[in-house]
Amino acid sequence: ELGKFFPEKIGVRLPVYVGYSETRIKPEYNPLDPDILLSSALNAAKNKAVRDSILNIAEDYSRRKTITVSNAGITKRGEKPHAWDPANLSVNYTYNEILSHNTNTEINLEKDYKGGLNYDFQAQPKNIMPFRNVGFLNGSAFKIIKDFNFYAFPKSLSFRTDLSRTYNELITRNIDNPYLMVTPSFKKDFEWSRIYDFKYDVTRQLKFDFTATNLSRIDEPPGGVDKNRYSSSYNMWRDSVLTNLRRGGRTTTYNHFINITYTVPVNKLPMLSWVNANARYSTDYTWLAGPLFPDSLHINLGNSIKNHSEMTFTTMAALSSLYTKLKFLKNIENNTMPGAAKKMKAELRTVTYTKDNVSFKANVVKPINHNLKTKDVKVKIVGKNGEEIKGKVDIVSENRINFTALQQVDGAKVVVEGKVKKNRDPFIVAGEYMIRAIMGIRSISLTYLTSQGQFLPGYSPETSFLGMSDYNGSLAPGWPFILGYSDKNFFDRAVSKGWLSRDTLLNTPAIYDNKRELSLRSLVEPFPGLRIDIDANRRFLESESAYYIADFNGNFPDSTRNRIINGNFSMSIISWGTSFEKISKSNDYVSPAFEAFKKNIVIISDRRASARQKIDPNYDPNIDPLTGQTITGPYKSGYGETSSEVMIPAFIAAYTKADPNKIGLQTFPSAFRMMPNWRINFDGLSKFDFVQKVFRSINLMHQYRSTYQIGSYTTNLNYETDEEIGR
Repeated sequence: ELGKFFPEKIGVRLPVYVGYSETRIKPEYNPLDPDILLSSALNAAKNKAVRDSILNIAEDYSRRKTITVSNAGITKRGEKPHAWDPANLSVNYTYNEILSHNTNTEINLEKDYKGGLNYDFQAQPKNIMPFRNVGFLNGSAFKIIKDFNFYAFPKSLSFRTDLSRTYNELITRNIDNPYLMVTPSFKKDFEWSRIYDFKYDVTRQLKFDFTATNLSRIDEPPGGVDKNRYSSSYNMWRDSVLTNLRRGGRTTTYNHFINITYTVPVNKLPMLSWVNANARYSTDYTWLAGPLFPDSLHINLGNSIKNHSEMTFTTMAALSSLYTKLKFLKNIENNTMPGAAKKMKAELRTVTYTKDNVSFKANVVKPINHNLKTKDVKVKIVGKNGEEIKGKVDIVSENRINFTALQQVDGAKVVVEGKVKKNRDPFIVAGEYMIRAIMGIRSISLTYLTSQGQFLPGYSPETSFLGMSDYNGSLAPGWPFILGYSDKNFFDRAVSKGWLSRDTLLNTPAIYDNKRELSLRSLVEPFPGLRIDIDANRRFLESESAYYIADFNGNFPDSTRNRIINGNFSMSIISWGTSFEKISKSNDYVSPAFEAFKKNIVIISDRRASARQKIDPNYDPNIDPLTGQTITGPYKSGYGETSSEVMIPAFIAAYTKADPNKIGLQTFPSAFRMMPNWRINFDGLSKFDFVQKVFRSINLMHQYRSTYQIGSYTTNLNYETDEEIGR
């Protein structure tokens, strides 16, 4: 830690590691003449130059050099962070060199250089609430206005740049003919990365993040790099590298990520504190350099760009919190919780036992059986004249006491008052549990996700600012694309603006992706111990690809597009009625659901034809358009028993026991056709004492899941049938 050599008040951090090592392995025999000892070969050498040459070839030599400076910088910071604080900066540097040679290798030199500069500013901006002290906004109706806030400055700003260079030189020996020189081989890699990160919490609810990465390559001239051994080409290498460094290198990859999260303040509205909602938008954009070919080949496949955006909206209604807002429902919630009866404050009622004309002897115990079933009693003995008789009371049990009078008493009256626990009205208890069952819906949540993305190969423009550049008089690919907006017309617009390579060797398709997901979840607890998780979901994913390949005239005809659409779909349904049907020998192994499916095909075929007739007056459902003959059979023209437009609705209707005359005709049913699946878990038996004596816990679980799924579909918009090809 070289920072200790500086004054402590400066706070210098300078960790340095330096390493050096050499390894020499000297064989006993001369590798070039294994029958001769190496020492004999060295002694027989004519002069020192020959001796050194023999030793250099025979030895296995390795040398390592290392120097590392890790996270060097200033640690001293002020009380408040500032963007210009030296402590925001840190430096890294690493140099490694390995040089080796042996009998087969003349030189194997590897050098690694890595250096970086980091800037990291973490601000502590003050949150500003302009309406916090406005008195008339104290009411709950104005809470959303009173809590309005913002930050005037960003949360953090950071930048990191790293230079990484690798140089490897390998020269092998020609042992068979030392006078024939072997051409050295070189492997060089010089990269420059720049990473930017920006975070800004606009408000406590609205947050913005931006991260960008630019990877560049510093192109080097071919050949070795050594000021002494390759002096003739060293100056050219140095000038070329310095020129490329001043230009920032040749960008090979640029990408950025943007995340925007917003907590919708719906819970600040009156009576909606139990509702939470969040929205999130994330996008990324990538520019990727294409491969380079020698100019003599005249090949230019261009670069590639892609974007992706995702919007997620989530809302959750915590109904259990709503119930606690009302005192009546809160009491029911507390009274029906496990163990609530033991925790309730017991209500007592007074019971009385009286008996007249009772005689007592002085200092003689007199048992009194009151049968009040309580030990919490008060005893009062009254004489004939109304005077209270003194004596000693002993509580024997819940139904009996002993009284010892201090004097002889005849005709006395005995009054025993007791306090017993008052049992709750069973009708009230049953009513509370019924209301608790109605309150069983504890939470409901909804999540909707939509995402789009595009990929375009053969993209000619370079990148200069945020992955964009001025090309042919326009900003390519434009702000909407780099911010994640996906437009199916973007590919055609790129063609019209001349952004695409006209190289006929380009054979990568442009792709447009679209995904939508909807998920509903609910937690139901009719009573403690019984938990029902209900969920319904719908997922749709579609990808459209097309080839934008220029012909020999430089045009992009539609005939080369070969547009293909593929994707998948799934949706939760209920098929309970047909999942467990019995198929046996008694009914000739006939499936009732499949028989219904075959009947539904006829109904759906007729419905499809009727719908088409309304929009196409020239369509005749009973005539074959190819032959002009009348169709025989129950199916209409264009809607046969193998048509997907007919089979899919018929299948859904049959296996969900829906009415085929009312079932929707869409291949991908809408979200209104989602049906719930569920999972039930009951652990209430574990609460009973007799069960706990035998089992640690007992859980009963049941789950039902049924999904309508199209695993994969493909549509070729240029498909032609055999009949069309023949014509």
